[in-house]
Amino acid sequence: MKKYVVLLALVLFPAFAFAEDQGVKVVEGKTATGHPTFKATESVQGQGTVLSVNNATRVVTILGEKGDTVSVTCGPDIKNFAKIAKGYVVKVKYTETLMIEVAPEGTPLKAALESSTSSAKAGEQPRGSVTDKLTFSGTITAIDMEKGTVTLKGAEGNEMVVHPRVKENLKKVKVGETVVFNYEQTAAVSVEKLVAKK
Repeated sequence: MKKYVVLLALVLFPAFAFAEDQGVKVVEGKTATGHPTFKATESVQGQGTVLSVNNATRVVTILGEKGDTVSVTCGPDIKNFAKIAKGYVVKVKYTETLMIEVAPEGTPLKAALESSTSSAKAGEQPRGSVTDKLTFSGTITAIDMEKGTVTLKGAEGNEMVVHPRVKENLKKVKVGETVVFNYEQTAAVSVEKLVAKK
């Protein structure tokens, strides 16, 4: 988790100053048992051009596509810093995905969080990514059609009230069934040498 905080604090959050939201994409479907499924994905991406590199302070100034500039301090976690040069392109992308599905009664409950990181190898252009995955499931303990809510109880006994996006989907589930949430977020940044146009 420490690497995650360092990477985002030093590189990703400042760099996203020149990123653009691509909007939310929603896909709804059904499981083999006829239960509703839901998947929503949102991406923010963009790129900028390196205006200057201060090797002493490790500060890189980037010009965004809309003319805005941002200065990023690259900490020691940023490998191959020497390969960043004026005129190079910095690309950033942040993606969030949420998947929800209903599982049969008796499905084991779980709550898990896992993180993974990747970075450039020696000699490569600087790049890095961080991915967090969260899985949570809860048993349906109550359904309120009037309010359009469903109450879920997690593995540790914690309860939460959820407002489904489509109220009518409450008619397709029943008390005792399990709702599974899979959430994933990925943040990535890379520095690429500008390819000359032919």
